[in-house]
Amino acid sequence: MYLSHYNLKHFPFRNTPDPHFFFETPRHNEALASLVYAVEQRRGFVLLSGDIGSGKTLLTHMLIRRLEDHAQLALIRNTHLNSSQFVRLLCDEFSIKLPDPPPHSPHSNKAAMLIAFNQFLIHQLAEDRLVVVIIDEAQNLSDKVLEELRMLSNLETSCEKLIQIVLVGQPELRDKVSQPHLEQLRQRIALTYHLAPLTLNEVADYILHRLQIASAEGGGKALFTPEAIARIAHFSRGTPRIINGLCDNALLFAFSAGTTLIDEPLIDRVLKHSLHLTAQPRIGGGRNSMVFTKNTVTR
Repeated sequence: MYLSHYNLKHFPFRNTPDPHFFFETPRHNEALASLVYAVEQRRGFVLLSGDIGSGKTLLTHMLIRRLEDHAQLALIRNTHLNSSQFVRLLCDEFSIKLPDPPPHSPHSNKAAMLIAFNQFLIHQLAEDRLVVVIIDEAQNLSDKVLEELRMLSNLETSCEKLIQIVLVGQPELRDKVSQPHLEQLRQRIALTYHLAPLTLNEVADYILHRLQIASAEGGGKALFTPEAIARIAHFSRGTPRIINGLCDNALLFAFSAGTTLIDEPLIDRVLKHSLHLTAQPRIGGGRNSMVFTKNTVTR
């Protein structure tokens, strides 16, 4: 609708996990490098957490891009399953041929599925290919499924983990795996990383970065005043998804008003139509945390 008005080739603020728009803060680069390292070194479990809209899904897509040439990958988004359904889903994701189900049963039994899955893992190891399962919204997994994942992680040789599992979820995922009855699972998590919100300076750079990626020649410059960016940063709490929504609406409002300058009063107009937002006194105050377990450094 407004692309030609701003000399843009693409919509810059759509909330889709498009790797072309990946914003490389030092922390996001550290998170990606840490995830790639842990997976490629066959460390087993990895946990990535962050608030809603913090960019976890985009980071997992970047991880997939880094691994896809030498790994078998499954991205699981349906986390409301029991343990048998989850194992069946894994087999389906990796196109594992299952034996015919026993008489009077609509599905292959769980033991047969696990045997077939283990054979698949051994074959992939022989081919020197990683097997990586990325589970989005993992905070919704039941304790029984988390225990099933722990058992799957026991599929290993004397020196290699056969499957790499990346748990991605909201902060309550960390609380969930910290429960005493999940201690065995927690001990198997080799790396945890938490994505904190963007700082004020990063919000400004983030907005400019997305505009430059989406712009035609000469487009995407100086559309947002510093005061407008400060207002966006304050109300978004540094959360990329909220920043995208505010900026997209701001571009639409400015287009409707026949201007290309997005200032603080215009952002105030946008905010009046964004009732789900609440002003916060600070953004980016939380520290990212990266924790390697066993013989690694805790940061």
